[in-house]
Amino acid sequence: MRFIQELFSQLSVARVVVIGFMLAISLGSLAIFISERGALSYVDSFYLSASAVCITGLSPIPLSELEKSTQAILLFLIQLGGLGIISFTVLIGVLILKGMSRNTKFNMFVKEAIDSPEDNKIESVYSSKEVNRVLLSIINISFTIEAIGTILIYYTFPEDIPADTDRLFLSLFTSISAFNNAGFSILDDLSIITYDPRSIYIVSSLAILGGIGFPVIIYIEKIFLEALHRGLFYLESLLETHYYSYILNHPEKTEYPSLYPFILKISHMVDERLDTYNMHLHGESNRIQTKLLFYGTLILLLLGTVFVYALESSNPHTLYGMDASVKIANSFFISVCSRTSGFNTFDLTGINDATIVMICILMFIGGGPQGTAGGVKITTFAILVVYLKNVINPSKTVQIFGETVSKNSVAISIRVYFLATSAIAVIFIILTLLNRNEHSLHVVFFEMMSAFSTVGFSLGLTPTLGDIEKLFYCLIMFVGRIGVFTVLIAMTGHAGVPKMGDDDESVKIQVG
Repeated sequence: MRFIQELFSQLSVARVVVIGFMLAISLGSLAIFISERGALSYVDSFYLSASAVCITGLSPIPLSELEKSTQAILLFLIQLGGLGIISFTVLIGVLILKGMSRNTKFNMFVKEAIDSPEDNKIESVYSSKEVNRVLLSIINISFTIEAIGTILIYYTFPEDIPADTDRLFLSLFTSISAFNNAGFSILDDLSIITYDPRSIYIVSSLAILGGIGFPVIIYIEKIFLEALHRGLFYLESLLETHYYSYILNHPEKTEYPSLYPFILKISHMVDERLDTYNMHLHGESNRIQTKLLFYGTLILLLLGTVFVYALESSNPHTLYGMDASVKIANSFFISVCSRTSGFNTFDLTGINDATIVMICILMFIGGGPQGTAGGVKITTFAILVVYLKNVINPSKTVQIFGETVSKNSVAISIRVYFLATSAIAVIFIILTLLNRNEHSLHVVFFEMMSAFSTVGFSLGLTPTLGDIEKLFYCLIMFVGRIGVFTVLIAMTGHAGVPKMGDDDESVKIQVG
């Protein structure tokens, strides 16, 4: 074990991520193949494993036809892939952002990723114990959200689920799949909640939380804890006043009210958590990035909902005939899933061409960095939009919310966009050659964008693919999940981005 730890410590973070995900996919494919006992080819097993670990959601066969043990394996791979992405993209985000040495150790990456103050020495301040605490926090928050989601889904999903489907397992699978933005469902789709807006909004909320980025969730939790701290302090004061007043009137009574020790214990736990966050969540980057992701997510969700509603309301194959509230819920759901999870409540093969274009744009943009969503990320897109505005109306710096964005962040955004669009162009040419005019180009392009952005939407192409095409799509999902930039860094060993000068003290926003 120590030998493996020493071996991995000598590798760059990019190479550790690439090797780690390759091993997970390979072992997962063997487990699926063995579980299906020959009913599934190894290529299909490998495809399913790649789709689960890369939390994409594309499948060559309906998941409802798989063995229960295989569904459980997929659930484990989804959870493993989701936690891996959340944990490792904290490191990748810094690798791309900082252009740091390929020999930079794990602790330094985590320290930089949560924007800790730079005047502290990493060895003394950010010990391995504190690194473990951050990773444990990731696991705790993930499991807590998934558990709450499971309970909500269990009690809100419609009663008319298939007789051979366990309701608890369905709730757990859907919750984990939604939070990790995997898009898998053991019912094959979520048409069961098409006319149930309450269930739609619950699944949508899980997908949004998973896709917005873990640092944002931590920052939101910190704000919540601060409000809770103030409330508990006020409650403590009230209880103490009540206690002393009670003692004055009843001097023979000396025990505390039963509620008081409980409030003190909760208050102590909140204080400890806040102390941890206050130690590590310093700097302007957290505030700016959180604000950017919040407004960016809100704008994209609203635009997507409006476009789907406007384009599909009169479409007899999708939303036509539904009540207005149901139309809005389904439009919102497609808008959410286009950037993240890939669930669908109706057959996408019937959507309009304009809707396909809009969904492809949302898939390309994706969600927040250091989350489970794919795409080039909201931060990358936002920086590029502001940069483009500066080209039209020249300005020396790129500013967001009145703050100057780091030159490194701008440079990396341009590189990420260029690499993503170049990769998409090359991949599309190869897929058209493999396709041999068997399917429409827009179907091939949509499936490719879904795989590259790890969304999981499909127009029915995946089950018809040959073995060579399936393996190529596995490569697309892998590169799309890890990131073209990270794969290149892992292959070449270069740092990725040179230093932009010693005076670049501007706000650093993580992209890609």
